[in-house]
Amino acid sequence: MTMGLGQADRAARAIDLGRLGAVLALVVLALYVLFGVAVATHSHGRLGPNGAPLFYDFSAFYEAGQLAGAGHAASAYDDSVMAAMQQKDFPGAVTRLPWNYPPSFQLMLTPLAALPYLAAWLVWSLALYAAYGLLARQLLPTRHLWIALLLPAAAINILVGQNGLLSTVLLGGGVLLLERRPILGGVLLGLLTYKPHFAVLVPVVLIMSRQWRALAGAVASAAVMVLASAAAFGVAPWLAFVHKALAPANVVTTSSSDWRTVPSIQTLARTLGVPAPLDMALHGLVALAATVGAVRVWLKTRDSALRAGALAAAALLVTPYLRLYDLALLILPLAALMPRGGQRIPLGEAAILAFVWLLPAFLLFAAPPIQVGALAAPALLGLVVRRLKRGDADTTLTLQPS
Repeated sequence: MTMGLGQADRAARAIDLGRLGAVLALVVLALYVLFGVAVATHSHGRLGPNGAPLFYDFSAFYEAGQLAGAGHAASAYDDSVMAAMQQKDFPGAVTRLPWNYPPSFQLMLTPLAALPYLAAWLVWSLALYAAYGLLARQLLPTRHLWIALLLPAAAINILVGQNGLLSTVLLGGGVLLLERRPILGGVLLGLLTYKPHFAVLVPVVLIMSRQWRALAGAVASAAVMVLASAAAFGVAPWLAFVHKALAPANVVTTSSSDWRTVPSIQTLARTLGVPAPLDMALHGLVALAATVGAVRVWLKTRDSALRAGALAAAALLVTPYLRLYDLALLILPLAALMPRGGQRIPLGEAAILAFVWLLPAFLLFAAPPIQVGALAAPALLGLVVRRLKRGDADTTLTLQPS
């Protein structure tokens, strides 16, 4: 059969990422090794090259876990207490790391805080990266696996000891399990309430798609974490957390991050000169559109990869409070959009995927005049919806637990 002119033109403009994968993976891996060597050789004890605590964000996790282990979990919500702890454990370091997570996350961190600091970071990082690697094997074929394993957002999580990989594993693993193990999948999605602003869409998509057993599992796991942390630490930490959560402006102002590391639609609007409260109104409109897009995907296909990708991208658009390390969630829509079988990816889509993949590294080292990071999630969500309209979602991907 002769290929038509338009079809031949599209084929010429398509890219087979498999041919470039090995070379690109080696280049990226070499850059990571060089960066790691540079950080190691310029670090002194627990302090990194810039004088901040090594694995900077993990230091707050460690201090909050120590306070909880010592029976003072509620004290972690006192910013002055956290600052004093950080000065004691990292003398001479300039830190400003408040504790804004719910006590259920403290419960997860308490065993780690019983270890020496470097050992705790190593256990945390290896455990999360191993779980993330298992998820990546389900999402991508072997020749594309490097796209997930060498993801710059994943590297940033390891560098600062953050929890973006945990969010990715819980959301991605939970959705992929829904077809075969709906209750277990729901349990994983419920555990995402350790970071509640990323879990708000979970009950929405589960209810709209009538995943009742998964919803029961999610509610049960979230409730167990609340009750277990209350039994371990008392209700005072939960009251302190709620007090902070009711004043989100204080959470932002006490953070050590500036707008360059906050890739939200609201931040993009502000950098474009949109005045308050119109910036929040714009964010709300985008959040509503993202919710509609995610629900549409969940109603129109049972393809778990597309469902996970849509939910992850929408979750990043619904909350105004996110950081660069949270962009690890974008591996889910990235993986859903990768070509399957003998397919090739159109040049325009490949350019968008490459932009999103590189974006966290770019934002880490560059200072663009506007927050371009906020464009990643809507671009990928749009491509997922477009893929759905084209009728490409004919293969259901599920996670098969051993």
